[in-house]
Amino acid sequence: MSQCAYLGGKVIRQVLPLVSLPVGPDAPSLKRLLLPQGELAQLYDATEGIRYLAAIELREGNTRGNHYHKFKQEFLYVLQGEVRLVVEDVESKTRETAPLQPGDLAFIQTGVAHALQIVRPGLALEFSGARFDAADIYRYPLDA
Repeated sequence: MSQCAYLGGKVIRQVLPLVSLPVGPDAPSLKRLLLPQGELAQLYDATEGIRYLAAIELREGNTRGNHYHKFKQEFLYVLQGEVRLVVEDVESKTRETAPLQPGDLAFIQTGVAHALQIVRPGLALEFSGARFDAADIYRYPLDA
């Protein structure tokens, strides 16, 4: 599985590998299975539960996010389209950009401001082990 770290590992981008049948015992748990009936993306396999799941429409020319969380870590999986994930450590002010396309899974730790700059329209999933809490959204413009 191809993986890139940003902000000293506070943001991780993984390209989920495409795997065809038959799947061997050494296959990674997170993968994209190419099945006769269509693709099956296995995005999460852990002991902790998912308490929040959202579908995000990606409209070209827009930016989504521009905030950070103090308590919620989150995953973002791109189903369709293309985005630039702009991330900034709110303490050090270090900023980086990660390109995301279909099959990419990003993990964002707490204290990392993030924004999705939509390059091509599409759809993404956001999920987290923490429930949604509007009080844990701190505005942080990253449009520059």
